Amino acid sequence: MPQEPLPPECFLEILHFFVNKYPYDTDTMAHLLRVSKTFCATTLPFLYGDCLNACIRKDAMTTTIQMIRTLLRQVHPQNRIPVLLRVAYLSQEDQDNPVSMEEQSPPPVFKYGRFIRRIVPQWYSPSVGTFNFVHIDSLVMEYATTHQLFDQYVAEGVLSNNIHDDVKDKAFEDALKMDIHRQLIWILCQDHMDTIEELAIPLFDIERYIDHADQFTSLSKVTFSFQNDTNPWGYRQATHENGFDPAQNVASEKHDRYSRGMLQFVQKHTSIHKNVLQDFDVEAGMYPTSDLYFEIQALLPPLHTPRSIDRWNWIKFVARVKDTNLNHLESIGMYTRNELDDSTGWLRDKAYELLRSQPFLPRCRALKELKMNTLGPDMFQWAVQEKKQMDGARQQERISSLQVSTRQHGHHSNVLVPLVPLRSVTLDTKELRPPVQELDDIAFAFSDTLEEITMRVGWSKDRVEYDSLASTPQVAYGQGWDLPHLRTLVLSVNQFQLYFDMNGLGRCRALESIRLRDEIMPYNHREVRSWSPVSLPHLKVLDLQGSPALRFNMDSLHHSPYLETLSLSMEAMYYSDRCYYIPSAEELERDDSDNQGTDSHEISGMPGPNQEEPGSIGRRPRYTWDWYLPNLSDLQLAAVFAFQFDFQWLQYLPNLQRLRLDMRSSRQYDPTVSHKRRITLKDITRGQHLHQQDEDGFEEILSDQFISLPKLDTMYLFGQWNFKKKVVETFCSSVAPNLRYAEFGNGYAGITPQESIALVKRMPCLQYIYLGLPLTPEKMQGLGLAHWGEVPEQEKHCNKQLVFDLHGYGCHSFVVR
Repeated sequence: MPQEPLPPECFLEILHFFVNKYPYDTDTMAHLLRVSKTFCATTLPFLYGDCLNACIRKDAMTTTIQMIRTLLRQVHPQNRIPVLLRVAYLSQEDQDNPVSMEEQSPPPVFKYGRFIRRIVPQWYSPSVGTFNFVHIDSLVMEYATTHQLFDQYVAEGVLSNNIHDDVKDKAFEDALKMDIHRQLIWILCQDHMDTIEELAIPLFDIERYIDHADQFTSLSKVTFSFQNDTNPWGYRQATHENGFDPAQNVASEKHDRYSRGMLQFVQKHTSIHKNVLQDFDVEAGMYPTSDLYFEIQALLPPLHTPRSIDRWNWIKFVARVKDTNLNHLESIGMYTRNELDDSTGWLRDKAYELLRSQPFLPRCRALKELKMNTLGPDMFQWAVQEKKQMDGARQQERISSLQVSTRQHGHHSNVLVPLVPLRSVTLDTKELRPPVQELDDIAFAFSDTLEEITMRVGWSKDRVEYDSLASTPQVAYGQGWDLPHLRTLVLSVNQFQLYFDMNGLGRCRALESIRLRDEIMPYNHREVRSWSPVSLPHLKVLDLQGSPALRFNMDSLHHSPYLETLSLSMEAMYYSDRCYYIPSAEELERDDSDNQGTDSHEISGMPGPNQEEPGSIGRRPRYTWDWYLPNLSDLQLAAVFAFQFDFQWLQYLPNLQRLRLDMRSSRQYDPTVSHKRRITLKDITRGQHLHQQDEDGFEEILSDQFISLPKLDTMYLFGQWNFKKKVVETFCSSVAPNLRYAEFGNGYAGITPQESIALVKRMPCLQYIYLGLPLTPEKMQGLGLAHWGEVPEQEKHCNKQLVFDLHGYGCHSFVVR
C-alpha cells in the first residue's frame, strides 16, 4: 500500500524550524530543493523571501552569493545589470555578453525573483565582516582601480578626500561594498516592486525610489538606510591646516536632502496606496529632526485597537493618538527619564510634548497599567471628577456606573461606562517639580482598584546640597489616602525631603512592599522627629533611605511579622570610596540621653502631644532592637543605622540569610570624627550569661549561649570594625555554621592574613572571604597561597577563594587549598 504524502502543513512546520533556527540554516534549505517537487515548491519562498539576509554564518556565505547570482541571471533585459555587479557576482562569460543572461540559458523552472518579499540586508556580521552578502575579490578590486572609482567616490562625496593614509585602503574597500550594496538592492527590486513587502532604501539613491514609489503596491514597511558617506565607518581623518573639514558641510547638506527624501517617498506612497505602508524606520546615523519624524509617522495608519503600548509601538501611538481606538487599551509602558532607549530616546521629549497637547487618558476605559512621565498637575483631574460623581451616585443608591461624555473619532456620544480600573501606575519626571497633585489625584480617583504606585522625581545636574533637614524643602504625600488594595509603594525624590503621612499609610493595610527614598546626606541629628507608628501586618519589604529612614518609627516592626527584607540607609557620598555622613558618637549618645519620652508600642493614628507636623511625634526615634521578625531573611543597614546596630538583635531573626552592615564614614564635614565599633563575644550571646571573662569575653561561655543563625549564608562588614580572631572563629562555628561568603572591607582590624587563612581552612562551609588589608604583593609571598589566575579551572571548584584588597594594587584572588 503506497504511503500517503505528508500534508503541506507538515512541510511548513519543518521549514519554519530551519527559518527560526539561529544561525539561519541556508545550506540545509538549499538541499531541500532537491528532495521533491513538493519540497522545492514549498522551500523556495522561504529561501528567496529574505535572500540578502540569509547568510549569517560564514560557511553559508557561498549559498547566499549563489542565490544572488541566480537572481541576477533572471533580470529583465530592459534592466541592464551595472558592470560592477557583473564583475562581483557573474562569470566572465556573463560579463562579456551585454544581453540578459536569460536569453542564453535554458529557461529556469521558476522565476525566483517573484519569491522575494523582503530586501533588508543585515549590515554587519562579526563572523563574516561588513556587508556579508557583498562579494569582493581581486577582480572587483582590479576593476575598481582601473576605472578610478576612488576618485569617483570622492567626487560624489561618498569618500572624504582627507582620510588618513594608513586606513585609506580599508575605507575604499568599504565604500566599494556600499556601492555594490546600493546597486544590488535596486536591481533586485526593480523587476518585483509590486511583490516586495519590506524594503531598505539606501538614502544615497532616494530620488529614484521616489520616482517609482507608486509601483510598490505591497510595501508595508520601509527602512531608510544610511552610511556616513563622507567618512565610512568613522575612519581617521587627516588634519586640515586651517582646522576646517569641508566634508562636514557636505554631510550637513546630505542630511537635509535625505530628510526631505524620506518625507517625499512616504507622502507619495501613502497618497496613492492608502493604508498599505504600515511602518517606517531609520537606521542609526541618519536621524531626522523629531518634528519631521513624527510628521512622517502621522502619514501612516494608526494602531488598530491596541491592547498595550510598549517600546515597539509607542511612537506610532503618539503620532496618531487622536485617531486611535483606545477602548480596549490595558497597558501603557512608555519610556521615562530613567529608561532611555538608544534607538528612540531622542524622540521622547517631542513625544511628551505631543501628548500634552492632546489628552488621551480619559478615552482609555480599560486601562490597568500606566508607566510614563507626568504630563502636568491636571493629568488626572478627569478621573477625580468621575470618581466624585460616582461616589455621589453610590450615595444616592442610583447606579453603579457613570454616564460620561466620551470623544471617539471626532464624534460625541453619551454612553454608560464604569470607572477606569487602573491597578499599577509609574510616574516619572525629569523636572524638579514633585508630582504631588498627580499622585494625590491617582490615590483618590483609583482607590478602589490601585495595587501599585511608583513615583520618581527628576535629577538635575544643577542640584543644590543642603546642610540640614530644616533647610531642605519638603514634599509630602499620603494625606487622606485610603487604598485598601495597595500592595507596592515606591517613592523616590531628589533635592527634597520626603515626608509621608502615617495616617494615610495606616489605611493601606494590604501593603507588602514599601520603598521610600530621598537624598538627604548631612543633617542635624537633633532636628529628626519620629513619625507615628503604624500597623502594616502584611509588609514583606521595607526599604528606606534618607529622611524616611531617620524618621520611620521602628516600633511599627512589632506589627509586621511577615517582613522578609529590611534596608535602612542614607544617600552615599562618592569620593575615593563609598561613604556616609554619620553624626559623631558623642552627639548620638548625648541625644539619646536627652531623648526620653513615652513608649510608643501602642499603635495610634493620632499625633503625639508635641508633634510639629501631621503624623509625627515630638521626639527623635529610639531603637529598642527587640523586634521579633521570624521571616526576615535579608538585613541591610548603612550609615548611622549600622553604627548603632545591636548584634544581640540577631537572636530575634532566626531565618536571616544575608547581613550587610556598612558604616564607612565621611570626613568631609568633620575630619576629627571617627566611627569605630568593637565586636566581642558578649555581642553574639543571647543574654547576660557571662561569668568570668577577660576584656574580650573569651572565657566560660557555653556554645548554647550564643545566638544561632543556621541559615546565614552571606555577611558584609564595611567600616572600622574591630574584632579578634576568637570572635570570628566563634561566629563562623557556633553562630553561623553555614556561612559561605564573608566580606570585611577596608578599615576593619583585629585579624591577620595568617589567621584568615587558617580560619578558611577550618571552616567547612566557608568558601569565599574578602579582606581589605593594607598589604603589598611582597608581603603576600610568604603566605603559601596560589594566585587564582594560575590555578586550573577544574581545581577552582574544589578549593576556597581568599581575596585581598592590596592597597595600590587592586583586588587579588588566591586559592586556599
